Amino acid sequence: MTRADEGAIAGYRERFAQIMVEAGMPRMAARVYAALLVTDSGQLSAAELAEQLEVGASAISGAVKYLVQVRLVERGREPGTRHDYCRIHEHTWSHFISQSDPMLVRVQDGAGEGTAILGPDTPAGQRLEETRRFFAFMREEIRQSMAKWSRLQAAGREAR
Repeated sequence: MTRADEGAIAGYRERFAQIMVEAGMPRMAARVYAALLVTDSGQLSAAELAEQLEVGASAISGAVKYLVQVRLVERGREPGTRHDYCRIHEHTWSHFISQSDPMLVRVQDGAGEGTAILGPDTPAGQRLEETRRFFAFMREEIRQSMAKWSRLQAAGREAR
């Protein structure tokens, strides 16, 4: 790879990170995520991330902690080595979305509890009931979309 290629990739990495920041991801987490995304292996050590992004180890540590918490990456160690790595989940977005159901259930159930307490005929109760119905709807839409995505992925693998 030439220096020009490296520069183009680094520029793209930062532009993609900015897209993620604008979508609500913390800046350093977005930069780490983008760095992993543009690496063929999808895996880098903390030291490699710090070097690529020109930041300290503590910045990488905090970003990786966030990304692990939101289930976009996993942290691990290669057998027989002492080096930790950060790896992007294979099929990262479908994995992320499919793992969201427990939180959606909590919001749906919490809104239902609020509706029961406040009463379905009050303005606040009506807002909470709409929230409950919306999350029930979204859960079903996500379930159907993930099933469709799985079928499309399988058809794509068969076509290769």
